[in-house]
Amino acid sequence: MNRVVRTWSIRTRTALVFALAAMVLAAGVVVFSNLMSQAGVGEFVSTTALRDDEPMHGAASATPLPAGAARPSDETADRSATLSVVRVVAAQQWQWSAIGIAGAGIVAGVLGWFVSRRMLRPIDRITETANRITASNLHERIALDGPDDELRRLSGTVDDLLDRLETAFESQRRFVAQASHELRTPLAVQRAAVQIGLDDGADPGDVRAVREQLLDQNRRTEHLVESLLVLAEADRGLAGAAEDVDLGLVAEQVVAGATGGAHEAAVTLSHETLVVPPGRPLVRGEPTLVRQLLANLVGNAVEYNEPGGFVRVTIRDDGLVVENSGPVVPIEVAPLLVEPFRRCPEAPGGDGGRHSGLGLSIVASIAQAHGWRLDVTARPEGGLCVDVSSV
Repeated sequence: MNRVVRTWSIRTRTALVFALAAMVLAAGVVVFSNLMSQAGVGEFVSTTALRDDEPMHGAASATPLPAGAARPSDETADRSATLSVVRVVAAQQWQWSAIGIAGAGIVAGVLGWFVSRRMLRPIDRITETANRITASNLHERIALDGPDDELRRLSGTVDDLLDRLETAFESQRRFVAQASHELRTPLAVQRAAVQIGLDDGADPGDVRAVREQLLDQNRRTEHLVESLLVLAEADRGLAGAAEDVDLGLVAEQVVAGATGGAHEAAVTLSHETLVVPPGRPLVRGEPTLVRQLLANLVGNAVEYNEPGGFVRVTIRDDGLVVENSGPVVPIEVAPLLVEPFRRCPEAPGGDGGRHSGLGLSIVASIAQAHGWRLDVTARPEGGLCVDVSSV
């Protein structure tokens, strides 16, 4: 697409508008004044002409003129000279009016140029800053000062946009670095297992051990890649795929699917639905992502638990709560667990041996895509309480 080049700047257009407006107003005033003046002169001329045309009757015509008095022919000549002067003055008035209108337009144009230059100077600053900012200097801001007018509000909006972009870029860099590290670890383990465990003199027992190790690392890598794909899908948003989702039914299916794992971990898994008035809790969302959110919460609650512990899922009309027992999590650490690859060292498997560290990150991204509120708090007795609210 060809770029449109603007040859007329805002300053030039503002100056031109000022000049034209001043010229039009001045022309209107001058035309009105001249027309009224000419109307008065015309009335004067008509009255004088009628007076000159009146006939002299009776004794008045025969009355001799006093000594030294001007004759009628002299008076007529004086009136004609006066009218000629008036006409010259009127013509000069029109000429000087035209010159005055042009001068007023020039003065107004120059004034409009300086006023627009003064008022639009912040836009130049905004443009220069926006053109200068790249991915490497997203920390810069316009920080426009002055009165709280439209331009300052525009500057604040751009600064807020830069804040969001900086946060997104920083999160992206951190995520890429952490994902690279997490993917490098299983690959290094697999390479070491092949090089060390499968040497030329390896016996069948060594081969079986290496195979199990490779399969375990392969499952871990596969789970990590799947989690990354789900996280990327959640970050893209809903894209108009939202519909009414029966949250109670989804909870029943997820809990039923996790019952076997909870039994093996000696964890009691239960769920209840609290809806007022009674009915099915419906939320507006993307069904697959909603199921993934609840599955991640229940899976994390079962995995990061202790034998004899519990996992309780509560469905409300405005969201859900997943609460579980387990090791004590520091209060300041709990909200940070939604960051990618952030694990709690005190929890089982907190060293990353069994998990990708993306469970709660996926939950946070899904909640954000739906516009839901997510609260992760540590229970004083141990474990976590995760509250997802749709309002």
